[in-house]
Amino acid sequence: GIKEIIKKGSVRRIRPILLTASTDILGFLPMAVSNSAGAEVQRPLATVVIGGMLTSTLLTLIVLPILYNRVETGKKIKLPKIKPAVAMLLFLFLGITFSGTLNAQKKVITLKDAIERAKENYPSLKAAQLEIDKQKALKNTSYDFGMTSLYTGKEEVGNGLVGIQNQIGIKQSDIDIFGISSKKKLAKTRTEQAIAGKALTEFSLTRNVRIAWYKAAYLKNQLLLLKQIDSLYEHFQKAAEIRYNTGQTSKIEYISALTKYKELQVNIKTAESNYKASLTELNQYLMLSNDFEIETNDTEPDLFNILSKLDSINSNPVINYFEKSTVVAKYLWKKEQAGYFPKIDVGYVKQSLGGVSGFYGWEVGISAPLLFFEKSGRTKASKLNYQISQQQLLQKKLEVNTEYNRLINSYTALNELIEYYKREALPLANEQIKASDLAYKLGSIDYVQFIQNIDAAVNTKQEFLKRQTEYFKLSAQLKYLAGQ
Repeated sequence: GIKEIIKKGSVRRIRPILLTASTDILGFLPMAVSNSAGAEVQRPLATVVIGGMLTSTLLTLIVLPILYNRVETGKKIKLPKIKPAVAMLLFLFLGITFSGTLNAQKKVITLKDAIERAKENYPSLKAAQLEIDKQKALKNTSYDFGMTSLYTGKEEVGNGLVGIQNQIGIKQSDIDIFGISSKKKLAKTRTEQAIAGKALTEFSLTRNVRIAWYKAAYLKNQLLLLKQIDSLYEHFQKAAEIRYNTGQTSKIEYISALTKYKELQVNIKTAESNYKASLTELNQYLMLSNDFEIETNDTEPDLFNILSKLDSINSNPVINYFEKSTVVAKYLWKKEQAGYFPKIDVGYVKQSLGGVSGFYGWEVGISAPLLFFEKSGRTKASKLNYQISQQQLLQKKLEVNTEYNRLINSYTALNELIEYYKREALPLANEQIKASDLAYKLGSIDYVQFIQNIDAAVNTKQEFLKRQTEYFKLSAQLKYLAGQ
């Protein structure tokens, strides 16, 4: 009968179906549970594959036999019982699938998470680390032992003389003993310069992430404010419509309320678009493959402490990098000076005389250029380059000091303004919104006064968000200048 056909077919096909499904599922399982760099790209793909294989397996082994039986017999049948071990395995795979699906959804990123992720994945920071590795690898170039020569031959041969047979000779030419010290110091300072360059890149990246974050936070708060006012204007528009329909007010009030409400809807759509654009701008540093949201409640602890001072300008990453560059220029000059010293040549030869072995010869000498015009020019140029780098360092210190003092003054003024908003302006704006809403409902004020009061309160809140964002961006700049 039909049941017998289904049983035989299921027994015959269950092994290849399960083998095919389990092979693909187990192959993609490490990608589904991975938390390493790049997991955001791998996890959704693995989730789709595993979910698809589970679904197709269940369809083939359970749903298709049920449908076949129903079509052929027209009777309802009960689902076959699943053994506990099989059920547990299915629940395990389904749990992993749903977990991967949830992880693939929008995630909420804090400012701290954003900075850490940017430091882990941003290409310029990886390139800076590779530059350090390169300079470390170049340390071995400090030792220059010249070229090695092997030779053989004869001397004083002719006129019937056997001569001297140079059986084997070895010679080392252009050994730069006197330049090793300056080259080692140069290699060391270049490594330190590369380390300072990585620190500068890291501080710059952190500053840029903070600024992009604060911009996104501002636009998100702007959007939330408009949505908060949206419900207020929706009630206002409905109330104006009821009053107009009952003849309590003119059509002008209703049209004004409707226009204001529609205008707010347009502003909300614009704010949503701006917020999404800011997330895209932020994501250039995070490189997340999925959509994400930002957590804006952790901003305050990350701000620059207004009581802290720039104790030493050397803590600034730009100054530190310029200082290391100046030291590199100094040892480039020293390296050129070491080029005036001669290079050493040594040699040894094993000889035989008249067929008798056991003789040898050796030589030691020095080699140096007869004229130093080229070397003198390069040495003078490297000295001037060192002096230029010293002046550039002084100039950069002046610029950083000036910029720091300018920003700290602006930061102090904005801090006082922010405190005023929190202490007085914002509570008054909230009270103004509540009072205007209640007064309009009671008929104490007309629609013109209502709109004016609400607009004034919203402008206060928007101005606070704008000033707060300026304050946050100044904080990011000051932390960068202070090397924090």
